[in-house]
Amino acid sequence: MIQAMAQGTFVIGIDAGGTHTRVACVDLDGRRLSSATGGGGSPTHNDDAEENVRSTITRALDGADLDPARASALVAGMAGFNRTGSNQGLGHNHRFAHFVAIDGLTCEKLLVNDAVVAHRGALSGRAGIVVVAGTGSMILAIDEHGVETESGQLEHYAGAARHLVHDVVQRILIEDGDPADPLHAAALEHFGADDAHGLRQAVLRRSAGNRNDTKRSYGDFAPQVTALADESALADVALRHLAERTARGVQLLAPLMAADPAPVACTGSMARDLSFRTRLEHALTSGPWRAVELVPPRLDPLGGASLLALEMVGIDPDDSILQNLSPALASADA
Repeated sequence: MIQAMAQGTFVIGIDAGGTHTRVACVDLDGRRLSSATGGGGSPTHNDDAEENVRSTITRALDGADLDPARASALVAGMAGFNRTGSNQGLGHNHRFAHFVAIDGLTCEKLLVNDAVVAHRGALSGRAGIVVVAGTGSMILAIDEHGVETESGQLEHYAGAARHLVHDVVQRILIEDGDPADPLHAAALEHFGADDAHGLRQAVLRRSAGNRNDTKRSYGDFAPQVTALADESALADVALRHLAERTARGVQLLAPLMAADPAPVACTGSMARDLSFRTRLEHALTSGPWRAVELVPPRLDPLGGASLLALEMVGIDPDDSILQNLSPALASADA
């Protein structure tokens, strides 16, 4: 099948998260021909999700003057896409077909939840658990038989960047912490408030506004929280709280894995932040739980999508292909 492909064919990988859409066009050896980054592709976080995904695909194709008719496969990991058997999400999977309906792009297309491509990239096909936390959050296990289970199916949700900030804001509102804490002043400045009363009013105003704009206003403050992790007691307690909730989700899924310890990889801007990851590792090892092992991700979610696209056309990825795909890791946070 591979030998019959015309010279110049390529595959397309897409990672459409809540903050960014990333698209890569790669040749059949996994070498990147072009790439593009655009606005968020999750309809649960972006009112213009479809436009963002379509325009990013087009720019990736145009960046290397690629003919869409020569694409041999497309795999898109889409935030908000319901996995088969999942009780999570909005149940609007039919909407996503329009996101990748580009003129001339007639190749076979596979749409999956973005956590699936994150898992495929991070663990490069191994059974294990992936923690995805950026704009949104999911903890997904895929066992040795390919069975997928997310922590949400066990009525669990850990949270991500904006939920970290929710915690910080709520602690300030109930006066749980020292007003002299550096994060306290930074939070007031971010939300345009002079004191806790002003912050409460700012929060209430946001609750009446556009929901997606509100989510971003919280998520945008998360990097300041993590940056102050070693200086602020308020940042530390909020990060530990998020790490503990995440560890619980991992432990809910760990018994589904045959491997002992079960490998766990982190991906996404929040999950890969060192201040969060060190607290997660502590939380995972401080309880009387099954042993798990935090492992570095082999590929980013965009690499995972590209890998699945190569497999769709019959390519069995070797170390050379994985190495060609791996440079994407340095720039990828969902």
